[in-house]
Amino acid sequence: MPIQRIKIALPCLLLLLLLTLAACNSGSSTTSPPVTPVPTSSPVADEGTQLLTQAGQKLNGARTLHALANISLAGPGLNGTIKSEIWDQTPDKSRSVVLQSNIAQFAAGTLTVSDGKQIWQYNPQQKTAYHAQINASSTATPTTGEATDQSQTIFNLVRSVFTHSNATLVSSSALVNGHPVNDVAITSQAASSGSGTNNLTYSGDVFLDKTSDLPLRVSLHVQGLGQITLDLPMLTLNQQFDQSLFSFTPPPGVKVQPFPTNSTATGNLTLAQAQQQAGYHLLSIPASASTYQLLSINALGAPGNQVYTLNYQTQSGIKFTIAQSKALANLPVSGKSLSLRGTTATISTAGSAPSIFWTEKGIGIQIYGPLSSSQLTAIANLLS
Repeated sequence: MPIQRIKIALPCLLLLLLLTLAACNSGSSTTSPPVTPVPTSSPVADEGTQLLTQAGQKLNGARTLHALANISLAGPGLNGTIKSEIWDQTPDKSRSVVLQSNIAQFAAGTLTVSDGKQIWQYNPQQKTAYHAQINASSTATPTTGEATDQSQTIFNLVRSVFTHSNATLVSSSALVNGHPVNDVAITSQAASSGSGTNNLTYSGDVFLDKTSDLPLRVSLHVQGLGQITLDLPMLTLNQQFDQSLFSFTPPPGVKVQPFPTNSTATGNLTLAQAQQQAGYHLLSIPASASTYQLLSINALGAPGNQVYTLNYQTQSGIKFTIAQSKALANLPVSGKSLSLRGTTATISTAGSAPSIFWTEKGIGIQIYGPLSSSQLTAIANLLS
């Protein structure tokens, strides 16, 4: 995708999806279309870097982009697929629509449109359109994921695939859906050198079409999040767009509301603000449990389906997150069942660390981080 200018198009699609994954983490795996690799005799690191850089330059230099994007997720909290169509025009116009989805937070038909001055997000199932002016100097941030610290982390992850990855050509004879591709294995530079532009560690493959040099598939395993596969069955650059694509008029009978805003420049909420915005009680660790420090609270995702994340740190410096949302209630989770807080919880060992998941009073709750199962259970029993 055009890496330098997708902050508005991706919140509805990839950014929000990845943010929700980061806030959810359960379940079984999903299946991507087959790849038929035929390894070369030996990896060629320099050639892989060259191919990846070349693809990034083409994407970054494009005036317009039109793509069909299929995203599959399999992590210790969320499984599903989303099919979307994206239009992007430099420097700041975009449109994306969810064509199909089996993830509740991203309803089919959801439309996000920006003309660079204002942004609309329309959910036809809820008959609601959210609207905000785009003002770079504003201290209030619409919770569409376009400018929060969390979304920037994910944005940097996507960008780093093409600009800050270690790359090695694995095969020049692989196939993706019958198309000859170069299979370039990538790892985050932070994973191998301790540097990099983000705090996420990932590894995977980028499959570049041998004719266009553009990506057909990006398959990543992100530590702590799970498996993310982005398929691009259609990707067209420098196409002429009808400018009406970037305008939106709410249909008759649709309720227009402003995007909920985070009240601080950093994007963090107080517990009282988060609970008022959520409309229900958020469980938290009591202040009397002084071994835990509350670092931040954030609202992730689209209005009406937001996931609230309470980020904590132990005295020994271990960071973990408590995620809560109505959208997470009663999601299918595989793992070990146990009795917890008067209900049944599940300890999932998928991904890099265990997580615990349960539903309480209609709210789905998950605790995840580099903690043991007994530590997760002890924290869950502390919540009030």
